[in-house]
Amino acid sequence: MDTLTLARRYRYLWTGEAVSATIFIILLITGAVREGHWVNWIDRAYSVGIVAWILVQAVVFWRWKLRLLAQEHRALPPEVVLRFRWFKHLNWVLIVAFPLVVLVGWLLAGRRLSQADVGLGTLILLGAILEQINYYYYQLMYDSRYDWRYLMLYKRLRIGSIAKMLTQRISGAG
Repeated sequence: MDTLTLARRYRYLWTGEAVSATIFIILLITGAVREGHWVNWIDRAYSVGIVAWILVQAVVFWRWKLRLLAQEHRALPPEVVLRFRWFKHLNWVLIVAFPLVVLVGWLLAGRRLSQADVGLGTLILLGAILEQINYYYYQLMYDSRYDWRYLMLYKRLRIGSIAKMLTQRISGAG
């Protein structure tokens, strides 16, 4: 892809992820306020928080890529790569902690579970897992001819965008 097309793509990607994270949070808050029983929204709020957190990481990544493109550099600064390596692990810790959040919600709700909250929280958490895989392991979203050509030609999933960056050799990082 030429530089102008790539810049447009990076802008499309970071704004799309930012809008998605914002919409998820607005929908969560609107639903919780409308219902009025915050304790019935703990699991959903936690899961939406994880999805939004991973989407914000994607926003930061695509904005860095756009900045590097403008500066005609290819590699992210070592401290940024290290931060994303840390995010990759932190995301899994947050995902795996979901049962603890359900337990806390159960205790706060007087030992009764909101099945809707647990069920929807679990579904939303699956979305967080898919976002984690999409960025940190294998690309799951194929929304351009370039991506589809790769998939058809090589008959396998591409390495995720952040995953590629994480293989970057670190030198001079403190």
